[in-house]
Amino acid sequence: MRDFDYYKKQPKADTHNHLNLSMKYSDYKKWAGFDIPNFPRKMNGLDEMHEIIGQYTRPACTTAKHVTDLIEMSILSAIEDNVVYIEGSIDIGFIRQFNGDLDAFLSAISNIVTKYKSKIKIIPELGISKTIDQSFLKQWVEPMIAGKVFKNIDLYGPEVSEGIEQCVYIFKLAEKYGLKKKAHVGEFSDAASVKYFVEMFDLDEVQHGIGAAQSDKVLQFLADRKVRCNVCPQSNVMLGAVKDLKSHPLRKMMDAGVPISIGTDDILFFGKTNSEQFYDLVSEKIITEKEADQLMAIR
Repeated sequence: MRDFDYYKKQPKADTHNHLNLSMKYSDYKKWAGFDIPNFPRKMNGLDEMHEIIGQYTRPACTTAKHVTDLIEMSILSAIEDNVVYIEGSIDIGFIRQFNGDLDAFLSAISNIVTKYKSKIKIIPELGISKTIDQSFLKQWVEPMIAGKVFKNIDLYGPEVSEGIEQCVYIFKLAEKYGLKKKAHVGEFSDAASVKYFVEMFDLDEVQHGIGAAQSDKVLQFLADRKVRCNVCPQSNVMLGAVKDLKSHPLRKMMDAGVPISIGTDDILFFGKTNSEQFYDLVSEKIITEKEADQLMAIR
């Protein structure tokens, strides 16, 4: 079997990444000036993760410079792992740290893309929580999408279907301006919810989507529509969506013909780079070395 250094040296993609939370914990501690107790650790689902965000990471990010610092730390972490292509979300709410100055916000993102373009291709995606205030969203979503900095849109938050109809217009705007459409679903929700989100929003890709493995029909639906699932195995383990890596449904999804890519999600919380994830997946015989090479090459 190839050693870890092989995976570290390979140019690779990270297709599911939140750019304010994807740096090494050691770098974050140095920047923030505090420890997060008993961290990183396995968590009891998204609720515990959001408790940590609410208590520690969100209060530490209050200015525009904080936002750009965190994004750059995440990009540097990716570069260190020889990631040459990254699709990373930047939450729409960060406009508040820029005091509502849209030009400054978009320019800051564009400047980071340009600064590191010789080392990594950065595809910024506009991250939107399902729980965000609708009046705030309606104020900002179209101007941000129209600004041509964001290339993708990503909806995240509680994996519930109730009330998501109010988000349809966001994806209609994404279509109007030519953005790729993504949404988080199926890490903790079931196969039916994955199909519902794909149909409701006409998604191009699903963030996680592992709940689809509960239904052969839904797996076939994703395969037929060529909807890629951007899977984050370490996130799924650390949040308790799966018991351990050996229990992960990735193999079943691939065997069903569902397009797959691998992402890190939030390295700060989950503690593994994509190189480490590929090495682990091959070590556990979930994927072959050839499949790892193919997945690393996805752009």
